[in-house]
Amino acid sequence: MWILSRYVIREHIGPFFFALTIITAMLVLNFVLQAMRYIIGKGISLQVIMEFIAYNLAWIMVLVVPMSILVATIMAFGRLASDNEITAIKAGGIGFYRLIIPALVTAAIVMAGVFYFNDRVLPVANHKARILKKSIQTKRPTLSIQPGVFLDGVENYSLIVENKDELGSAIYGVTIFDRSANDLVRTISAKKGSIEIDESSEAMIILLEQGELHEVRYSRQDQYQRMFFDKYRIVIPVENMTLKKSDENYRNDREKTIEQLMGDVEFRLEEKQRRVNTIYRLLEKDPQAVAGLEERYRKILRESVFRDSWSDRISDGFLSLNRPARADSAAETELDPGLKAEIIRLMRDSTAKVSELRYGKTEVAIPESRLLVIPPRDPGQTDTIHQGSRSANIQQLASNLSALSNYQRMLDQLMIEVNKKYSIPVACLVFVLLGAPIGVKARKGNLGIAGGISLFFFIAYYFCLVLGEDYGDRQLLNPFFAMWFPNIALGVTGIILTYQTASERTFGLHRVFPGMIHGISRLFSYIRTLTKKKTP
Repeated sequence: MWILSRYVIREHIGPFFFALTIITAMLVLNFVLQAMRYIIGKGISLQVIMEFIAYNLAWIMVLVVPMSILVATIMAFGRLASDNEITAIKAGGIGFYRLIIPALVTAAIVMAGVFYFNDRVLPVANHKARILKKSIQTKRPTLSIQPGVFLDGVENYSLIVENKDELGSAIYGVTIFDRSANDLVRTISAKKGSIEIDESSEAMIILLEQGELHEVRYSRQDQYQRMFFDKYRIVIPVENMTLKKSDENYRNDREKTIEQLMGDVEFRLEEKQRRVNTIYRLLEKDPQAVAGLEERYRKILRESVFRDSWSDRISDGFLSLNRPARADSAAETELDPGLKAEIIRLMRDSTAKVSELRYGKTEVAIPESRLLVIPPRDPGQTDTIHQGSRSANIQQLASNLSALSNYQRMLDQLMIEVNKKYSIPVACLVFVLLGAPIGVKARKGNLGIAGGISLFFFIAYYFCLVLGEDYGDRQLLNPFFAMWFPNIALGVTGIILTYQTASERTFGLHRVFPGMIHGISRLFSYIRTLTKKKTP
């Protein structure tokens, strides 16, 4: 069995590193082409450019590794199937499940490495990449001098040369217009000169030879001075001429580890719980105030306070698993179940006769039967709420619900990043479950078929990931399902296909993937035919 496991793993190694190299090179090339717009003309050294690419290579690797696993799995099992080795292995009494276990174990090891990289290395690389990008964007363009073209990139100075030394710093036929003085204009011309850059003082030093200087004052235009010189030195200050790497302490969500993100989550949870406690006190004081809330505030109350759906419970459970031990936090209180049911009923009650109550510029509707008197919670006690008091209660409730919505949105954005750090590494396992049966059905071990199928599924995965992140940020999906939906969908598909391949049964999917595989094969065959026709 160990021999078979080593054989299966060895079949994956070559395609994995080949796919990793090709896909990484393509994405890096695409990134470099996009980054050229703020690198060209900045005079950035090759070392800084390579450093910038290396920092951005981190997020590229996080995406490329799962895709390379999918390509390698399809190619490995496709070759085994095309050479009838899987048939021979099954004839020897070894099932498909046993054949896929070595690939799953290897993918689990890679998944652990990707998770560590995603949590520890990627945030640091993202932070340094952002800081370096900001430094590059604020750097002044290179003072590139072109013969016969005015250089106007320096404040109060204009310069033009007739010719220059392409390999050195010498310039010839120099004319400089100096407007740095308030009441004075200088025109300096010289037969030749040279330019030096002083990085310590951020200045451009121009040494001129065999020239003349002309001066005219605005206040006394009747006076004119002309001087000749053998050597003349001009120091022109230029801000941001050299690249300065700033050192910012601020980190955004993508530049933090899970521990740092959960620290922010804990702070937001405490602030949220304080708002919830205030809302509970207002509801206990006047539960019928919810009838006067606008629909958007009722929605916040349902989604942020009365979170009772199964999807919210799963998301909250995932949050609790990552939540650090906390000693001091806001005390968590609960509404009385009877009062909670009454509030929910009031929010759903849309058939009662209503009368309008205006507070400020907002119109609210409150059932007349519940406008002034609320049922007593203690025997013999009657509470009467006047319209003015109820209006104030509604305003306080709306204000706290609005603040609660902001805290919940920040919580969701933080938890999206936490979920993403787990979901992307798990894709390594999902792609093995998906790629192994597809490779067997494709029965092709070449890179073209494997790459085409992998590209289709990876685009679908990445599209769902980006769409889920957008929906999560807009609070249309809870963070857990926003980030885990691609893994769940493709994972279920992979499990069904794996069971179908192992048991040789179908569930209606037997026509979909072979048809897609056949279409991709026909496309590559057509491309090869066109290539042969064009070959002399």
